[in-house]
Amino acid sequence: MQVSLKICRFIAAVILLTVTQTVSAQSCQYEKNIIDALTEARIKVTQPITLAKMNNNPLYFKAQSVGMRYRFLKMKYYKYEDFTINEEREISFRLSNNEEIVIKPRATAKESTGETMASQIVYPLSADQYEKLKRFPITSFKYYIASDPFEIPIKESKQTKIMEILGCID
Repeated sequence: MQVSLKICRFIAAVILLTVTQTVSAQSCQYEKNIIDALTEARIKVTQPITLAKMNNNPLYFKAQSVGMRYRFLKMKYYKYEDFTINEEREISFRLSNNEEIVIKPRATAKESTGETMASQIVYPLSADQYEKLKRFPITSFKYYIASDPFEIPIKESKQTKIMEILGCID
């Protein structure tokens, strides 16, 4: 009788785990989720999420992975009224544990957005940065205009958005 009970518990645990993973996977929305024909690496790019407002316009982020080795955050913002951040400088996130994660743009950071009033910058993530950003909510975001830093608080309802999109590129 005890063996039967253990088997039932094991089966219930497996079903619960499968359902949890299915529900989690369904919450991910992708712009791209393909396997590269040459490298056979899976390429995933999430739909953009709005993290905050910057210059009264949405500040978007999306996550990208190329295989399991390369992970990126892509930031898109609008350049209305001559608003331009310093795209050669780092950005940083203050986490709920009060740690600051600083990420630097890749050498060829800009990507065409197809829009003249928008800019998209690509930030490679180290394994450590990826794990911390995936694990802790973000409480503020810092960027630079020229050499001046600006830090904006992140609304509580948006603090887990980066965690969510990074979870989609595992």
